[in-house]
Amino acid sequence: MTLKPLIRAALGIGFGAGMGALAAIAPASAEPNPGNFAPEPIAQEPVVQGNEGTLVLPFTDVSPDHWAYEALLNLAGTYGCVSGYPDGTFRGEAAVTRYEFAAGMDACLSVLSNLAQQQQAEQDQAVQSLIQSMEQSLVELRQIESDLPEIP
Repeated sequence: MTLKPLIRAALGIGFGAGMGALAAIAPASAEPNPGNFAPEPIAQEPVVQGNEGTLVLPFTDVSPDHWAYEALLNLAGTYGCVSGYPDGTFRGEAAVTRYEFAAGMDACLSVLSNLAQQQQAEQDQAVQSLIQSMEQSLVELRQIESDLPEIP
């Protein structure tokens, strides 16, 4: 998946679900600390492997036929930027504070930023490899050209 659909998925979860879908970043009862806006970490089971090798979201309150299931599977399982409550629920209908929303958005954007940097580094390395290969080919072609006899 490229970066643009990831951002759309992150924003779609946050805004499309009335901001309730990111409630799993911190418990609804968590009081924000004005000096430190990061919520307490919540334990989450990793996404588990299903019967036919499919990924299964560990949230007990999100069914596979829910409209946001695939987005949650990506954000929680693949990218790890959304987590659930210790009791295994996601509580997608719960309201979130602006602090919780900001923490969730920051977590997802941080993951996306890291992915973008990693992809850029890989692309830069591939470009450098191609440049070196082309330079070597150019040296070889110049050698072949210099070895050719002069045509009168």
